[in-house]
Amino acid sequence: MGKRRKRGGPAWALVAAGFAAGVLLVIALISYMGFERKETVRPSPKAPAPQVAAPQPLSPAPTPAPSPAPTDEKPLFPERTPPGKRITPPKPRLAIVIDDMGPDIRKLREIISIGEPVTIAVMPNMRYSKEVSKEASKSGFDVIVHMPMEPKDPEGHNPGDALLVAMTPEEISAKMEEGLKTVPDAIGLNNHMGSKFTESIEAMRTVLKLVKKKEMLFLDSRTSSDTVGRKVARELKVRNAERNVFLDNTRDVQYIKNQLVKAARIAKKRGKAVAIGHPYPETIKALAEALPELDGVELVPISEIAE
Repeated sequence: MGKRRKRGGPAWALVAAGFAAGVLLVIALISYMGFERKETVRPSPKAPAPQVAAPQPLSPAPTPAPSPAPTDEKPLFPERTPPGKRITPPKPRLAIVIDDMGPDIRKLREIISIGEPVTIAVMPNMRYSKEVSKEASKSGFDVIVHMPMEPKDPEGHNPGDALLVAMTPEEISAKMEEGLKTVPDAIGLNNHMGSKFTESIEAMRTVLKLVKKKEMLFLDSRTSSDTVGRKVARELKVRNAERNVFLDNTRDVQYIKNQLVKAARIAKKRGKAVAIGHPYPETIKALAEALPELDGVELVPISEIAE
């Protein structure tokens, strides 16, 4: 018999080759997929950078509006008081002047005891002129010189040692200087009588030039309706005022009280007023009783009235 051929050689080779191919395929798949699955890490979004405003160009400082030129014209629409805010208008002012002081110091003390700012007009060269001047001033009262001046009727109204229209300017000034020395605390001057003298422009100019030199004020008692006193005072720029009411032409307490009411009424109408009286018992009594009850006005010294 002949030799038997071995079977299965080629078949085994095919199986082995298929197995090897399968292994290689598996290896390739594993390599492709990877043994571990790596997680893809995505970068976290960055916070947006803060927006920086672009620098703005500096604007030039505003040019202040030019001030309006001064004008005397009143505005069409004046400023109004803010709501809720009230402005209290000033009270009308009343000055009371008592003339003919100097012969008696007791009258001064009675007036001081009233406790109101009465102005004391002291006649020069009287027995107590200096004492009245000093005591009144020390007590806080305004003191003025009650200078005698020439009246139109010297026989019926004796002014005493008065300034006369016929005097030269030097004589008038010398007599004034003499009288002022006896009223050392005087801040001003008013006329005693003087209905003739106060009508003379030249005579009054001499008086008021000296008043201005001494920085005093002038109160025109208005003993004449044709007085030039205030006119000349204004020309010379002398502080001045004028009498509105005589209190005691009739020496009666009720009459004097009525005159005080009249003076207060004028003050309320014009803003200020001056009343002149004398140291009569009736006048002092009327002042003591009426002044504390005088409503609607402020009692002030003559220095707060003159302008």
